[in-house]
Amino acid sequence: MLRDKAIPLYYQLETILRRKILSGDFKPESPLPSEDMLAEEYQVSRITVRQALASLERDGLVLRQRGKGTFVAEKIGDFGLPPFTGSIEDLVLMGIRTSTEVLATDWIDPPDHIREKLQVASDQVLRIEKIRSIDGSPFSHVFNYLPPDIGKRVPQELVPFKPMLMILEDELGIRAAEADQSVEATIADAEIASLLDVRAGDPLLKSERIVYDNKARAVEYVTVLYRADKYAFSVKLKRQRKGDSVGWGAK
Repeated sequence: MLRDKAIPLYYQLETILRRKILSGDFKPESPLPSEDMLAEEYQVSRITVRQALASLERDGLVLRQRGKGTFVAEKIGDFGLPPFTGSIEDLVLMGIRTSTEVLATDWIDPPDHIREKLQVASDQVLRIEKIRSIDGSPFSHVFNYLPPDIGKRVPQELVPFKPMLMILEDELGIRAAEADQSVEATIADAEIASLLDVRAGDPLLKSERIVYDNKARAVEYVTVLYRADKYAFSVKLKRQRKGDSVGWGAK
């Protein structure tokens, strides 16, 4: 039974079904319970059930077949929950279909924390704001910040089609060597919610990264907000022992 009166019933049901699909409770190509069964189980109307299923269908998680019912998509792992490696170029190399909408490109006087991360003094930096989508469904909001000498060289016509790091390496000859990255949980405000097609207050994953070249110079600072229902964080760990201490470390 759905109980939170502050959240639309169809959205509560959609969230439950989405979680079951992504967790593997509903296997790829398996049928979902009928509309009548879902309506009875969760004590909602068939209209509410249809709204929830329509949203899941738009995201490519289910297929609805007239006269047969609703089925989990065949390859849910390909687009339902891509692995989080921290960079869009990994998805490109995996063959996952992505697209980019450039919302704004401008030169700004950055706040102090961005100056510090990019190691620039008083110059303006190039800021590019983008929305990334997988199979037509938005999954991340991106801000790229570039030092002035690099920003001036970026071919703007390529920005909608290539990840920024690929542009830096392939077009400008800048070789990324290291990066500092952090990941934390956050929630969507009203503006981001409308851009990512989620509800205000929905959970997001926030990633910040500073990319350095082989001379330890910061060449890019990027912040990304990921839809939590479309991205997962994973890392391989190795058991490490040092003297009398033992713990897990990234492999």
